Parts: sequence; C-alpha cells; structure tokens
Amino acid sequence: MGNEKNINSRDKKSSKGEEKNYDFIRETIKNRPLDKKRLLYRIGALAGAGIIIGVTAALAFSVAAPRLVRKLDEGKQQAKIDIPQDDPSVTPTATPVPVAMPSEESAMEQAERAYQEALQISEEPRKAIVSVVGQKEKEDILDNTLLTSGRAMGIIILEDYRDYYILTQQTAVKKAENIQVTFQDGTIVNGAIKKSDSRTDLAVVTVHKRDVDKKTQEGVSVAVLGNSYSLIQGKTVIAIGSPSGYDDSVYFGTITSVSNKVAVTDTEYNLLITDILGSQQGSGVLLDTDGEVIGLIAQDYGDESKTMVKALAVSQLKPLIETLSNGEAIQYLGVRGKDISENVSNSIDIPQGVYVKSVEDNSPAMEAGLQSGDVIQKIDGKEIETMQQYSSQLQKCEGGQKVSLTVMRSKGAEGYAEMKIEAEVESR
Repeated sequence: MGNEKNINSRDKKSSKGEEKNYDFIRETIKNRPLDKKRLLYRIGALAGAGIIIGVTAALAFSVAAPRLVRKLDEGKQQAKIDIPQDDPSVTPTATPVPVAMPSEESAMEQAERAYQEALQISEEPRKAIVSVVGQKEKEDILDNTLLTSGRAMGIIILEDYRDYYILTQQTAVKKAENIQVTFQDGTIVNGAIKKSDSRTDLAVVTVHKRDVDKKTQEGVSVAVLGNSYSLIQGKTVIAIGSPSGYDDSVYFGTITSVSNKVAVTDTEYNLLITDILGSQQGSGVLLDTDGEVIGLIAQDYGDESKTMVKALAVSQLKPLIETLSNGEAIQYLGVRGKDISENVSNSIDIPQGVYVKSVEDNSPAMEAGLQSGDVIQKIDGKEIETMQQYSSQLQKCEGGQKVSLTVMRSKGAEGYAEMKIEAEVESR
C-alpha cells in the first residue's frame, strides 16, 4: 500500500511536470502588420510592366501586320484576266439619220449643244483617264541628280480585288526606274509595269488599290472596251485624254476611214482615221456615242497628216491587251505580212494567204529560211488566210516550240511551188 502511494504521487508530480514543460506551445502567432507602401510599389511595378509589354506588342503588331497582310495578299491566287473577243464577221450598219427639222437655233448654238452632248457622254469614261509618268535618274556634269521622264495618258481598263489595270504607251514607261500614276483628283501613286509591247507601243501598268485612298477610289471609273468592227465612215466619235497634247481635252468629230491597216511584226491592225485635229504628241482614246472605247490614239502610224487624230481599232487589240494584262509572253517569229484575199489572189495571180512583205534580221523566221515574197498558207496544218489568223495561231504556241509553215514560193515563170519550213518560236 505504501508503495502504491509513492507511485501515485510520482505520477501526479510527473503529470504536473509535463504540463509545465510544454506550456510554450500554447504561444499565439500574430500576423505582421501590412506594409501599404510596399504593396503599392508592387502593384505599380506590375502595372508598368503590363503597359510596357502592351506597347511593345502593339508596336510589333503595327510593323508586322502590314507585311503579313501584304504577304497574304501576294500569296492569294489572282484570277486570269479574260477579255471577251469581238466577232469580226459582224456587218456594220449605219445609224439612221434623223430627218432635219427646222430649228430656230443658230449654227453656233447647235455646235454648242453638240459639244455639251459630247461632254455628257464622256463624263464617266473621263474618270478612267490617268496620267502616267516614267522616271529614271541620270547625272549631269555637275553631279546633280536629274529626273528625266516619259509621259502619256492612260486609261483604266480593268480592276480586280487587288489592282487597277491601266493601258498606256510603252514610250512613257520604257526603262523607267519609277512609275507615277496621277488620278483625276490629283492623287499620285506608284505603279508597276505588268507587260509592254514594243511593236504597238502599248503597255499595261498596275496600281495597288491599297495605295489609293477610299475617296479617290470612289471617283474612279473603269472604261468599257467596245466593238470597233461595227464602225463605218461617218460615225461620230469623241476623243478624250490628250489628243491635242493638252490634258483632260474633249473633242468630237467623225470617222473618215476604217480601211487603213498598220502592219507590225507578226500581226496587223486596222487604223481609224478621223477629222479631229490633234497633235503629234497626242495620246488617249476614241469613244463611240455609247461612251465605249473603240480606238487607242496612235499618232505615229499612217502616212496622212500628223495633225489628224488616228487610232488603232480596239477589237483587234483585245487579244494583245489580255496578254499584257496577264503579264504573259508574246510569241515571235519576225514576219511583216499582208492579207491576200480571194479577190486579190484572182486579180494579181498570187496564192491566197499571208504575203510576206519582209522578215526581220536575225529573227526565227529568217533563220528558218522564210523570204520576202513567200505566201504563208498554213501553220501546223491549220489554214491561214489573214494576218489576224496568223497572229492568233502564233500566240497559241510556246517559246521554243517548233512549228511547220506551209508556204508558197515563187519560181518565176514556173509559178508558185509549195514548201515546208520549220521555225522555232521565240518568246518575248
């Protein structure tokens, strides 16, 4: 019993001891007071970093976005330009002449009214007229840099989602390092040559729509290419552009001849002659009374007076305009020829076909052995009766392709003998 008491007393002492030994774990932990200044500093630092990151991202996007849009735009597949062709077999008909009724108008008043009508018809097509200037740098003896330029009027003939297509003269942009296009409202933008043709002095220049502001675009019109096969003598036409050498001019008159032809390498075009006074440096287009383009002013052609406005008929030019607008190669043999119709053939005893007037030096035609005086009747077995048919068949070929020409060659008193000549087409 005594032992039990001692044990119990020790247990009690031990329990009290334990309680005393572990009193420190009951200590209360208090939170550190909030440092407001430090918190505000951290918030400010985070906000500042966010602003810097945002500004940097915005700047990077502003630099990269246009390039990205441009790359996406350039990578987008452009549809091939397709210009509907006119039927040359259409017989032109004269417009009925209204019976003149007695009028109280004087001759001056009638002339003024006629001119006002011409202005009204040309109002929309004139919105398609632009000025094209080709520039290149050269240095004079004082080492001062000068800009020399070629200049001509151009007309917007096509547009797609990305570009305006402008038909103009090659001399204005030949060897140009920079091309500037001025729209009717005075806006000036840079352009680029799509393709040019030295034979006809024609070129197509393109302007990116993204470089033309919305207000200018709203004032732009696209000209309609009409049908020149329907033209006859006496038809009223309107000349716009710079037919007299002065910008934004409008003249009207009549066609005096549609039968003249212009022979250029590997093709031939009708030349329209008018009674409109123009300039040797004149450029622009001819319109019919519907306001459609029926001729491209070309003062360098023809033997008539250089003061009369002349134009290449647009219907025959449409295949070439399509080729230039697509930037495609022009196929070349080097032949200048003339049509020999059935009537001419019977009257002068020359085979029907394309009479070779001349062959260009060092051309594929000369290398193949084609001679002046030969008459081309077939290309790869297809009948050829006119220069237009010859040109159309040639443009279907590819550079490097060998074609077989069936020609009739004069043997003097013995008449003509058929020959086969193989020539290699060249692309330009």
